[in-house]
Amino acid sequence: MALADWYILALVCLAGAASPGPSWILLINSVVKGGHKAGIAFGIAHGLGIFVYAALVVFGLIILLSVAPWFSIALELTGLLFLLWLSFSMIKNSFQKASIDAGSSDIVSAQLLESFRNGFLIVFLNPKIAAFFLAIFSQFLNAASNLESKFIMVATATVVDGLWYILLTFVIAVPKFTNFVKISEKKIDFFLGFLLLIFSIVLGIKMLMIVF
Repeated sequence: MALADWYILALVCLAGAASPGPSWILLINSVVKGGHKAGIAFGIAHGLGIFVYAALVVFGLIILLSVAPWFSIALELTGLLFLLWLSFSMIKNSFQKASIDAGSSDIVSAQLLESFRNGFLIVFLNPKIAAFFLAIFSQFLNAASNLESKFIMVATATVVDGLWYILLTFVIAVPKFTNFVKISEKKIDFFLGFLLLIFSIVLGIKMLMIVF
């Protein structure tokens, strides 16, 4: 792959990663609850989710989704239910008292695992990301594309996405914001949960419009 083409691919992948959406909400929630370590775990997992779809597209396995369209619909529906569950959980948690042992090792480990799970599933349960990469990669792939070029494309999409969310983590985790969070954690939890609920409702309406 030519260096100029790689620059273009990296910029397009960055534009896709930087687009605000449910992932941003979940990242902020992860940092609010578990600090920068939880945010890093989220970023790594989000990148791995991108890796799955990028690899499927590059190596031609995305045809599996087109052969079984019901599978794509099932993934989208599961993703929608996942977002709804997360939004209600966040709203519910905003009305609960903070745990006294919030800093214990068990709680921290649970927060890291939760952030990692959310980061991966928010991508994996959104098959439309495959369509995004199909549109992008088709501009760079051809019959002569070798294995090295394909690997570079997949690695670029994965690393750019993961690094973007890790960078956002450190932006969010600045001391001033952290101090504000300690005072307004429950309000932030409620706001993020409500915002995620709005996203879920909009996605649900779009799905109904497509199906019917």
